Amino acid sequence: MIHYQTYHFDCAWTSRAFMPSYWGSALRGGMGKWLKKATCALRHNQCSGCAIRNTCAYGYIFETESTTPAKKQSVNARPHPIVLQLPYPSNFSTKEGDHFLFSIVLIDKAQTFLPHIIYSITKLGKEDGIGAKTNHGYGRFEICSISTDKHILYKKEDGELTLAGQPKALELTNGSHKPVTKMVIEFRTPFRVKYKGKFSYRIPFHLLVRTALRRVSTLETFYGPGEPDLDYLGLINAAHDVLTTKEDLKWHEVPRFSSRQKQKMMIGGVVGQAAYEGENLAPFAPLLQYCETVHLGKQTFFGLGRIRIAGK
Repeated sequence: MIHYQTYHFDCAWTSRAFMPSYWGSALRGGMGKWLKKATCALRHNQCSGCAIRNTCAYGYIFETESTTPAKKQSVNARPHPIVLQLPYPSNFSTKEGDHFLFSIVLIDKAQTFLPHIIYSITKLGKEDGIGAKTNHGYGRFEICSISTDKHILYKKEDGELTLAGQPKALELTNGSHKPVTKMVIEFRTPFRVKYKGKFSYRIPFHLLVRTALRRVSTLETFYGPGEPDLDYLGLINAAHDVLTTKEDLKWHEVPRFSSRQKQKMMIGGVVGQAAYEGENLAPFAPLLQYCETVHLGKQTFFGLGRIRIAGK
């Protein structure tokens, strides 16, 4: 079981903006720039040799390459304790005064850095902007309010941030005792996953389950009580017997500019729906419900890999 909180941001454009179909990369990059400026105490060029990286908002959230020897199991990096949730597809053209929404999921200790994140997003909206450049510059914006599912934490007119209260618990719930023979999964943002060394354009059920097991295992290992006691091999073998009865998926490319590599990159994945049928899919439901909150696959920090079990 890990603890998390989802924060909903209601923002308004203060200038005209032209947005790509998915802008998670722009938000992540801009937030990282200002977060590092605001929190880096020692002004290192690299975080890898910094002694206080895990007490720094930027170091803890963005720089997760190193692991401790005891936790080098199936992964070589701590997963990022943050997930972006953005609308997909977004509006390509907006005007001043239009509102837009997005959410940020913060896991474990990352919740304590919420004020730093708000500051970095505020600076991004005021100083840099996002989207395509126009004659008036990039699209600038301001935060109007921030809330959780139960409480309003911030209003622009008040200018004060209140505490979020108790975080939520994310855990593997018990599966249904009744057999479930059919399941439809919606891939709401590009789902990017490799199988046998290649990115997969089709998502058989066993690949979905493998990816979910990896996501749950790594999060619980680094932010929870440890790797969960699951029958990994048994679940994967059972998943191989589940049939794909309908697949309406398309590949969507998501461009991003890597400031480290100084080049444009593509981080695409599949979006759409897939229907599955088997003797009993109930044992898999807890895994997939868990991943509805934290996403799965590659680039979850960007907001990719957002899924939903249809018809719940």
